[in-house]
Amino acid sequence: MKTKVIVMKTKISVIVPVYNTEEYIGNCVESVLMQTYADFELILIDDGSSDKSWEICQAICKKDHRIRLIQQEHKGVSAARNIGMNAAEGKYLFFLDSDDVIHPQLLEGLYNLQEENHSVITSAGWNESMDDFNKKSESWKTKAEFIWKSAHLDGEKAIKYCLIRDMEISLCGIGGKMILHKAAENIRFDEDLTHSEDTWFLYQLFVNGADVSVFCRKWYYYRQHEMCSARAFSLQACRSKYKVRCNMRACEISNGRMENVKFLQWIILSDIIEWYEKGRKMQDDDLMKTVEEWINAEKTFWIFIRSRWWNKLDFYLGIYCYSFYRFIHLVLNVIKSELYRG
Repeated sequence: MKTKVIVMKTKISVIVPVYNTEEYIGNCVESVLMQTYADFELILIDDGSSDKSWEICQAICKKDHRIRLIQQEHKGVSAARNIGMNAAEGKYLFFLDSDDVIHPQLLEGLYNLQEENHSVITSAGWNESMDDFNKKSESWKTKAEFIWKSAHLDGEKAIKYCLIRDMEISLCGIGGKMILHKAAENIRFDEDLTHSEDTWFLYQLFVNGADVSVFCRKWYYYRQHEMCSARAFSLQACRSKYKVRCNMRACEISNGRMENVKFLQWIILSDIIEWYEKGRKMQDDDLMKTVEEWINAEKTFWIFIRSRWWNKLDFYLGIYCYSFYRFIHLVLNVIKSELYRG
């Protein structure tokens, strides 16, 4: 079997998986074409859309020679991203979801930072306010020498932020990440996962020693809508998330990073409690039954058995007295994350 030789023709390959986002894909592409950094290729991968996304993408391709369009049968976002990675010719890979948009100077900022620090990954902060993007004030496009701040994380520190949802330093999602192409040649998105596949992808990079330069501007605009919320608590979604968390926990155990193991254990148990409560509210018997299996599995896991009595009490309160548990944890969750972040 011949090894594929990647010839780097362009500096940045922007990879956008597309699936039934006819309402948003136009704005997404426009935000890329507005970039002050022009040396990029834009790869759109239509994942078997059943709406007008494919037709819209075909029309978009006529606007700019830097846009490439690929179509596949519906196989999921992981397969679409993998197709994009296989087709990419850039020195760097940048990932963008088709319902999100980016600031016109984001690629320029990430590229300059990556070239200066020689990091494997550069990451922008997430902004959940689409109003900020739509304002387009006079300072929307600043001078080329715009002022920006950055931070640097080594692989082990990056792993910590991979476990925490932090909008300033978001390392649990692939959106807004620019990755050195050659560093990801042997890593692909797990196509068996429907959720948290990007967290697992990034985690594998960090375990392999990838460092991160953090671009301290929230210039990746993340769109929240009802479809995303509805999918978050499906049985399939919970299974994927649980599998990823357990895989990460097993890997951290094998690497002897017990602080991370304990934090992951706390995350897993917290997730199980939330999923169990959602199953009750939605009267989803399949979800309830599956989560009960995970509850029994976690209760016999050696970390849980060796944990202090109040940690066990906390878990049982969450399962059998959720309202009281939730009240207490509104504050405790914030404190624990801050302490772990260090």
